[in-house]
Amino acid sequence: MRTFGKLPVAVILLALVSSQVAAQGLLSKPVRLLTPQSPGSASDLILRGVGEVLSKDSGVATFVENRTGASGTIAARACAQAEPDGHTFCMLDAFNVALSPAIYETLPYDSREDLVPVALMGFFPAGLWANAKLPANSMEELLALAKKNPGKLNFATFGAASSSSIYVAWFKNVRGIQFTNVPYKSALDAFRGVIAGETDVGSYALGPAARNSRPGQLKLLAVNNPERVKEFPDTPILSELNIDGVLAWFGLFAPKGTPKEIVERVNESIVKGLMNNPEMRKKFLDNAGIVPSAPAGGSADSFAKFVGKELDVYAKLVKDAGVEKLSHK
Repeated sequence: MRTFGKLPVAVILLALVSSQVAAQGLLSKPVRLLTPQSPGSASDLILRGVGEVLSKDSGVATFVENRTGASGTIAARACAQAEPDGHTFCMLDAFNVALSPAIYETLPYDSREDLVPVALMGFFPAGLWANAKLPANSMEELLALAKKNPGKLNFATFGAASSSSIYVAWFKNVRGIQFTNVPYKSALDAFRGVIAGETDVGSYALGPAARNSRPGQLKLLAVNNPERVKEFPDTPILSELNIDGVLAWFGLFAPKGTPKEIVERVNESIVKGLMNNPEMRKKFLDNAGIVPSAPAGGSADSFAKFVGKELDVYAKLVKDAGVEKLSHK
């Protein structure tokens, strides 16, 4: 057999052909990347990192399309209904994929049937925060205080389908602990309400919390993440406290029918080029406040199993909390 350098010609030709087939089969035209969030959001930033990796691997253009509105259903439906040819992907979160099916009576897409999990990008840890003046320095102390004073402690929430509202309902129905639900227009408004002392406790993402508060204004009582966060090693996570909550995560999905080999190839590209690349990870994931707790960075199959479990977990969580189904406008 003829050789080229130290490699047989046949091996080199096979590698070239395989590379060309992969590039042509994976990305042969511009790739559409959908997100339900606005430019500058965590989802948008992660997706731009995905686009950079895929463009570098394939040589074709990628473009991010911000389809905001309707609690994420516009983007999710557009992704679910797109041509499954490997040229449309979407960055969705736990709310879009796992919580909405448990909360809403109907959705214009089916998370189990219409969306193919491609890659779990990571988690967006949220904290349970108390106003600094509240006489409770731990989650146990907060719950004991609330149980002793039913309805006297205020919990800042931001929508009937928000994780904060589910906390209030879950504590009441499962633990017999009653907080007064104080609704705000947005998560940031609710967080500011806790800082100002308008409310006693609320839930807000760790990264944005640091940017929107000053030392001494708040107490971090617990973190909602699969594992403890390195920046707060002494703060327990909810599962350690036997408290059910909604994990905030981001994942890349494709329309049903997208060839498995394309899904796996895209997964490999993202894991290698973004999640396991220190420079890219810092630029697009760390700066978005994403924590790569397991099973983030795993295979497409492991992500699919994770999504299936999340759907079951949130269906039970909403049922246990006694949350009534909402109609989607």
